[in-house]
Amino acid sequence: MLVHRRRLHPLVLGCLAFALPAIAAAAHAQTAPAHPPRPPWRFGTEIAFTDISGNRQLQLFQSTFSAARQTPETFNFDFKLETRYGRSQGVEAARAAAARVRLDWTPRALFSPFLGFDWEYDRVRRIDSRISGGAGANLNIAYRDDSRTTLSIGVLEEYVNTAASATAPGTVTSDTRLHSRFALLRTLRPGVSAEFNVKYQPATRDMSDYLFKADGALRVALSTKLSWRTSYVWNRDSSPVSGVRKDDRTLTTGLLIQW
Repeated sequence: MLVHRRRLHPLVLGCLAFALPAIAAAAHAQTAPAHPPRPPWRFGTEIAFTDISGNRQLQLFQSTFSAARQTPETFNFDFKLETRYGRSQGVEAARAAAARVRLDWTPRALFSPFLGFDWEYDRVRRIDSRISGGAGANLNIAYRDDSRTTLSIGVLEEYVNTAASATAPGTVTSDTRLHSRFALLRTLRPGVSAEFNVKYQPATRDMSDYLFKADGALRVALSTKLSWRTSYVWNRDSSPVSGVRKDDRTLTTGLLIQW
């Protein structure tokens, strides 16, 4: 009987040796603090130097403020405000502002609806006010934190008020436009991301009257909150007011602060 008990001692000790670390790990998992969830709201501001060719040849400063709520399981909300001002040889050469609001519902789904609102003012292009709002659907081909590919189709209503010049009066027009957009976002490596967007909006009454925009950007993270961002934007208005060119191209580089 004593011999049998002595044989049990190594068996009991072995079981304890395997069981105690597992119990300790489970207790640590229950008591260890969980990683804090990523805040849904994110804010950013950008101060940049811009080189523009098109209706004006100039250099100027540009500021941007953005606010976004990213909750892909339910909805994404984006707000962006841009202002631009410059002078060339003592003459005001640029005075522009733009605002954008966008709501994407369930963006992780294959198909998701969206709402959008845009406002624009540009003294050089004689746009006193361009207001548009619309709705449509996204085809989310890929939606991950480091990779997104989206195709959007929709309809929008547009109101445009242009300023008068010395040779032409001001105008007030309204149009219904089709909206199509392709968006691509890729993380090239940790801290470096690239994005590309193409937008085409023809008027339903005359398909030769269209707005086109293509832009690309490269962002390099310098720290957790500071990035260096370079972007190129090409805007085309196929039917501008008299004396204004169809194309504007903008190269922007500057610091982006996010928190």
